[in-house]
Formats: sequence, C-alpha cells, structure tokens
Amino acid sequence: MTELLKPPALRPNATIGVAALSGPVDADRLARGISHLRQKGYRIVEAANLRKRSGFLAGSDEERASGYRELLRDPAVDAIFFARGGYGSSRTLSRLDPAEAMRHPKIHLGASDLTALFAFLYCHARLATFYGPMVALEMGEDGNLDWESLLSGSVPERHRFADPDIVAQGTGEGPLIGGCLSLLASLCGTPEALDARGAILFWEDIGEETYRIDRLLTQLERSGTLANLQGMVIGSVLPGGRDQTPEQIRQSLQDRLRGAPFPVALSFPAGHLPRPRTLPLGARVRLDLRDKDTRELVFLEAGVSVAR
Repeated sequence: MTELLKPPALRPNATIGVAALSGPVDADRLARGISHLRQKGYRIVEAANLRKRSGFLAGSDEERASGYRELLRDPAVDAIFFARGGYGSSRTLSRLDPAEAMRHPKIHLGASDLTALFAFLYCHARLATFYGPMVALEMGEDGNLDWESLLSGSVPERHRFADPDIVAQGTGEGPLIGGCLSLLASLCGTPEALDARGAILFWEDIGEETYRIDRLLTQLERSGTLANLQGMVIGSVLPGGRDQTPEQIRQSLQDRLRGAPFPVALSFPAGHLPRPRTLPLGARVRLDLRDKDTRELVFLEAGVSVAR
C-alpha cells in the first residue's frame, strides 16, 4: 500500500482557504465562523463561489470545483476548511485532479458530504484528511473544539468507551477511514469506493430511519467493502423518522452487529454534533475492546507532518 501523504501542520497565523463544494452557505453563520478564525489570528481566503447559490448547490459544478482547485493551487493558502456539507461534492470529482493534491498537499477539514471528496483524496492521492467541524456550522457556534491542536501536530487523545457501547469484542489496528454512512454507500461501485481491508471504519449519519441505516450497512457488506475489516467505530446516529428514537437505532445496530467478526463500538463523539471530535482519516489507530480495562480507541499517529 502507498504510504500515507500527510499535509504540513498548521502554523500560527496561517492562511486558511474557505471552500464550498456542496450546498449554499448561510451568510450569517459563515460570518460568525470566519470571525472566529480571524480572532485566532488566521488569515482567510474565500473560494470564488463561497457565497454563490444555485438551487441546492453553492454554484454550478464547474464553479464549485474551480473555487476549490484555486485554493488548492494557491501557494499562499496553507489549509482548506469547508463551510458546510449538504450535497454536491461527489458531482465535482470528475473535475478534480489527484495529482494536484499530491503536488500541493494541504490540510482538508470538513465532514458530512465532504466524505466523497475525502474518499477521492485517499483513494487516488493517499492524502490524509480531517473529519470534523465546519466553518459555517460548528466553528461559528462553539470555540471549544479540538481541531486546532490536531491540525498543529498533536495526536488525538484516546477515547474510552462505556460498557453499554461495546457491541462486539475484539481488537484491531489499521488506518482510520470512513465518514457519513449514506455517502460511503453511495460510493460503492465508483472509483472512490473505499477499500476497508485491514482498516478501522468510522461512520456516522443524520436523518436516516432505522431500516435505511440497515439497508446502507447491507450495501457496504454486499459490495465487499467490509471484507477483512479490522474494526468499526460508530459516531453520532441521529434519527430521521418522526417516530424514531436514538435508542431504537442503537438497539437495531446492536442486533445487526453483535455477531461481527471484528470489534464494534457505539457512541464515539464525532459526526453531526454541536461539538464533534476531529478525526485524522488515514492515520493509524487501534481499537481494543477485549475487556473492561482496554475498551478504547487509541490514535497511533498524527494526521499532519511536523517539521523537525
């Protein structure tokens, strides 16, 4: 397997490009998020399409792809943060060149619909990315987030799971891959379909009913995505149906995954949450659920390259 390409760590007073590869961005929330970043001392460069609106997208496919690529190629931009998710990043993938990402490896921070872009970058450029808060969402609402230390070179703190969150026992180690479950399933059969062999899969989702979550998992299973998986970490799973409750989804997942041949844990605090943890996708982790003393996810490396 090709070695993971880690972007340079975020420096104080770095320049951050803010991109919109998916849905249109709320101006007020964007302003709060950008203000928060500026207060921290970062300089901001906006993608050309950041404030565009074309129906349910932040501009045409070409405008969104071009806006992102300009930030990627700009030598003054040190990192790319995404304003929001929604839908649309997968429509731009045919307009992107993985060689550009390899020539200009930069921090990418986003979540939700950005799952498709991050899968593209991992599959074709082996670039590490960060699944976490976004500029016009969590960054404008809460300053107590962990992204800054991780992007600066810190290894994420280990997470200990409570006993009720253990679905299947065991231990596994490998690169952490994944994202939003519905996006992961939509990538099956495409060039960006994730190969989870030897990996730890993280997933989360929002607005899906219990049977739909089960169907998405079945699609991943039947497509071979879960073959030789080393472990599964499930983040926030917020119900979509009016009569659905988090506990019903939790019970369904326990019933579905209790007999898994790899360790499985629930309730990792990442995903569609007000204060999500930031995850370095591509970095190696160890999921150890053998007994009560070692029920934890351990991060074995940082997701950025720190100059020595």
